[in-house]
Amino acid sequence: MVPNTDTCDHTPPRAADRGVTPLLWAAHLVGATDLRSSQRFSERVTCMERIRFTLVGGLSADHLGLVHEAVLRILSGIGLACEHPQTVEAVRAGGGVRYEGGRLKFSSDLVNATIEQMRRAGRQLPTGGELRVTGPWTCYNVIDMRSGEVRGSTAADAVEMLKLVASYYQSGTPPVFPCELDSRLQVLWLEKTCCELAPGFGGGVVALDPETIRWIGELRAAAGKPYHLHLQFVISPLRLDRIALDLFWRFRDNPQVKPGPSASPIPVAGLSAPAFAPGLLAQGVAEQLGGIIVAQRLCLAGSETVLGLAELDYGDMRYLTTAHSLPETLMVALLQQDIVEYFSGYRPTGMFLCTNAKRADSFAAADRMAYLLLLGLAGFRDFSFGAGQLSMDEIFSPAQFIIDREICRYVGHILAGAQWQGDSDTIVRAVAEGVANGNFLSHESTLASCREWFDSAVFRRDNADQWRAAGGKSVEQAALEEAAAAIESFVPPASATYGRDLGSVFTEACRALGIDLRSQPLPHL
Repeated sequence: MVPNTDTCDHTPPRAADRGVTPLLWAAHLVGATDLRSSQRFSERVTCMERIRFTLVGGLSADHLGLVHEAVLRILSGIGLACEHPQTVEAVRAGGGVRYEGGRLKFSSDLVNATIEQMRRAGRQLPTGGELRVTGPWTCYNVIDMRSGEVRGSTAADAVEMLKLVASYYQSGTPPVFPCELDSRLQVLWLEKTCCELAPGFGGGVVALDPETIRWIGELRAAAGKPYHLHLQFVISPLRLDRIALDLFWRFRDNPQVKPGPSASPIPVAGLSAPAFAPGLLAQGVAEQLGGIIVAQRLCLAGSETVLGLAELDYGDMRYLTTAHSLPETLMVALLQQDIVEYFSGYRPTGMFLCTNAKRADSFAAADRMAYLLLLGLAGFRDFSFGAGQLSMDEIFSPAQFIIDREICRYVGHILAGAQWQGDSDTIVRAVAEGVANGNFLSHESTLASCREWFDSAVFRRDNADQWRAAGGKSVEQAALEEAAAAIESFVPPASATYGRDLGSVFTEACRALGIDLRSQPLPHL
């Protein structure tokens, strides 16, 4: 790590989010302390530096040139498999693409021109921002808040966990899936529930039945917004997904359903991509670049103009799963920063937050801290689809949701940098005054400094006696209490006033789909 100093940072100190602040704690210890003395100290120290830390190192120009050459050869010689004639015709129409042996193959001139286009667009992108972790992708399992059992999620869980996540975020995907409902009803009901309880949520969960999708579009239209149909239309290794393309062509002119492209597959080293880093990186870039060209030729709404940070995973050969908890996963993410900067002209700051842990335990804590701290030091700031999500994206844990947010606050505090203020006279005077008093508890610099110290209602720093006197709660128990309080106090926004219209559309959709609502265990909202 290399420290950087930013001088004269006049950002006000961060206040503790909850509980007794370190400042009040210090004041309590010293009794009749004049809290105004801390203000006087701050006024005297008028210029403060922030010492920040970053990671250094990465790919050389030769490494990047090797990947570039490999990408051109992969796209021109291997290409993307495509079994969809309408798509083939549209992609070839723009020139620079030939169709041989069932595969779209892209000329190096076209690929290089696309790279230059991406570099121009990437240089305009904003960078930086606060460290944050968003809510989870929709999971099929949940950890029961009362029994601690890991089980399949229900419609009742979907309501409860949506209230939890919507207490902290204004938008996102619903946390868990209503697994016991009729498969044609699951996404339709989930979209209706999001519209009624948390209007910023929904729109990202995929249904595959075209008639169900059409009715979801009708439902979202009643709520005043389109349904964004997420299409993962590039899949590894180097293939276009016919199902996704069929859905695109079916709904491309539908004003209520907006097919949104994802040109970034999830190549898994050793399973659907080479197991060595250069091969994994080159295939990942080739799939993204080919997907971007296809999306642009299809005029897909929201087509990417730059490479994103793809989720490049490693396969676990023992279980045929993705090994999110490998150190190699973090290292390849760091390498990807250099790759994206080379091909797209900007340094990405977004990353998925994953783990193979099944519970809110030490395994999960190690993964979360490694991801957030190591990648945060490398410049990553936006960790998506992560808070509360365990076992890749299979299990949602309400306790881990709270803990992840606290880990994010902890790491964000480190990334904000260490305070560095005062001249030689200030240092010597403070030491002399503390020695004269026998301690520094009541010193004005103590009160001024501890305003910024990290505090947490979940990660407490009390001693063993204090901890036992407060009930001896584990971190998981404290997190569950906070989660339960958030669910209990949740109030839907006042703007969600279209329930009657939604109900009519929902009932009509179920009738058209042949779903008997009397047989479905739908909870009250």
